[in-house]
Amino acid sequence: MIDIQNISYQYDKKSEKVFDGLSLSFDEGKIYGLLGKNGAGKTTLLHLLSGLLHPKGGKIAINGHEPRLREPALLENLFFMPDEFELPNKTLRRFVQFYAPFYPRFSQEVLDGCLADFEMDMDTRLTGLSLGQKKRIFVSFALATQCRVLLMDEPTNGLDIPAKSLFRKMLARYVQPDQTVIVSTHQVHDVDSLLDHVVILDLPSNVDEEPRQSVLLDASIADLQQRFAFQYRPMGEGDDEVLYAEPTPQGKAVIVENRDGQETTVNLELLFNAAVKGKI
Repeated sequence: MIDIQNISYQYDKKSEKVFDGLSLSFDEGKIYGLLGKNGAGKTTLLHLLSGLLHPKGGKIAINGHEPRLREPALLENLFFMPDEFELPNKTLRRFVQFYAPFYPRFSQEVLDGCLADFEMDMDTRLTGLSLGQKKRIFVSFALATQCRVLLMDEPTNGLDIPAKSLFRKMLARYVQPDQTVIVSTHQVHDVDSLLDHVVILDLPSNVDEEPRQSVLLDASIADLQQRFAFQYRPMGEGDDEVLYAEPTPQGKAVIVENRDGQETTVNLELLFNAAVKGKI
């Protein structure tokens, strides 16, 4: 379990605070979508969770360990896949031989399965690859670690449409019941069918007053389906009970209260836009 209690963070004394009293929790066995506008602190939060940055106040605990201490007992069970990264000048086989022993739960079977789906092989040299090819390899390695905490920042950036589909299938197939997966992304359509829970971060306040809530939304998909219905309607249809609406080529996409108890698929992009505009 990840427990974040009242943390604050800013990059330097001249910059505004990214977080000022942020509290959140993430449970094991769930895949979380971490959403927010540019500058809302998604990547910063992942760096804080991985111990690459340290909170200026408050506390973070992951399965009883503080990330800032970088204890081996935590690091062997946590893997962070950043959006931008470099791979060493060696083959994937040598890369795995060197790095896999750091992760006690590493599964060669999972790695082989991911590589086969992505049409990559262990003798691939890691230099000179395209962004999409590097992402395929790093996604495969990340899933193969089987770490109890898996942090992924924009994992589908650079992937083509078939590879994005494979990514979704791999997460569904290989994520274990005791893992916590946090996916930070702007590409909501790439992951919306996988998520158990959604967290939407607010932009930091730049005014000298009481800090506003850092979290716009923190809700399970099941709860959202119970509270709201996501529908498409003709443009001329009345909006009296509509909480939020956007035009589409088919008419309009709307969010309304779920009054009849019928669950609908959560339109994550519509939900995000409604949350940032304060409509839900």
